[in-house]
Amino acid sequence: MKKLFVPMAIALAAASCMKLEVKPGRVIGDIVDADKEAYQSIQRSRRGEEERNFSHKTSYDPAISNAANIAGCKEELAEVAKLSNLVVSQVISEYSEFLVKDCNKTIYCSMQAVVRPKA
Repeated sequence: MKKLFVPMAIALAAASCMKLEVKPGRVIGDIVDADKEAYQSIQRSRRGEEERNFSHKTSYDPAISNAANIAGCKEELAEVAKLSNLVVSQVISEYSEFLVKDCNKTIYCSMQAVVRPKA
């Protein structure tokens, strides 16, 4: 077991600059997850891809449903990504929430995606 751990730790340290948080009882699982993330990062780099975060805020329209408001915000967010001269090849995560400030309601949405330059 110790012989396996040392080469994996050295490979992780050499592959990239990353933080590895190991929780008690999940040592092997955490190391495997970190190896997968490092591998995916290297593969994306070789394909000319990278991870990017996009966010957008729009005003709330009370005439339509919450779901429709969120969908509209996500559509506008997709347009922001298109205007950046990047192609989204994979969406890693999405997030949206309603914000209220001074009786004005707005919608905030964000996404983490894998992108590559347009050809």
